[in-house]
Amino acid sequence: MKVGFIGAGKVGCSLGNYFIQNGIPVAGFYSRTQASASEAAEQCNTAHIDKIDKMLTMCDVLFLTVPDDAIAEVWKQVKAFPIQGKYICHCSGSLSSAVLSGIEETGAYGYSIHPMFPFKNKKTAYGDLKQALFTVEGGQDHMDTIMDLLRPCKNRLIPIQKEDKARYHAAAVYASNLMVGLIGRSVKILETCGFDREEALCALKPLAVQNLQNIFESGIENALTGPVERHDFGTVKKHLQVLNKQEKDIYTVLTQEIIQTAETKHPDISYADMKQLLEEEK
Repeated sequence: MKVGFIGAGKVGCSLGNYFIQNGIPVAGFYSRTQASASEAAEQCNTAHIDKIDKMLTMCDVLFLTVPDDAIAEVWKQVKAFPIQGKYICHCSGSLSSAVLSGIEETGAYGYSIHPMFPFKNKKTAYGDLKQALFTVEGGQDHMDTIMDLLRPCKNRLIPIQKEDKARYHAAAVYASNLMVGLIGRSVKILETCGFDREEALCALKPLAVQNLQNIFESGIENALTGPVERHDFGTVKKHLQVLNKQEKDIYTVLTQEIIQTAETKHPDISYADMKQLLEEEK
């Protein structure tokens, strides 16, 4: 089965390169700007295709690798052409295949295929894609076919239900985008202590990187350290006294979360006093 892409940004270019690297044939790229389609085609050593109907004659599977808010509009253009038997896929983490409205009447098959991966740029991101999990959501009748298409990549593939897409995506945001927010807030707090931005990032890097490594190597409970884990009530209280309102809100919610982890790790310790302290700070 041959794959085509509408959209030549970070996701489209990365997936195109990755598919080719793993022996999945790519017909080419179409984009609203010819320059970006040409660049992607050159990068992937494939074709720049200047019309959607031409793309559809050249591929069996069409990936709509455009921003989430553009998927419905691009789909409207695609379904104006004969697409019976084609597989139409988008790569949104939060949207389900339902965004491909009316696809059943066209005779095509709709899927959302989401790599759980941060695409930082279009030229090199594909090199690390082998580490990513792919979720696949869509019609059950042809699920095996779309899974077989992806299997040469050797990634772990997890089928997911349509109604779970938004919640699944929120989980991914917790582990990626919100992590950026947490580090950004840590940097700002250190800046109030006299650090400059570069010094703050250098100070936090070994702490953050090692902690993440511990989580994924040893498990969440075993990785937990710090004042909550050792039931250091006085230190937690002192933190709450020196943080501003916004910082305190973030700290309180996340500390309530890690208290649950601490209780699992140390069932013999009562964290009731910490829970009460946090409730009083709300």
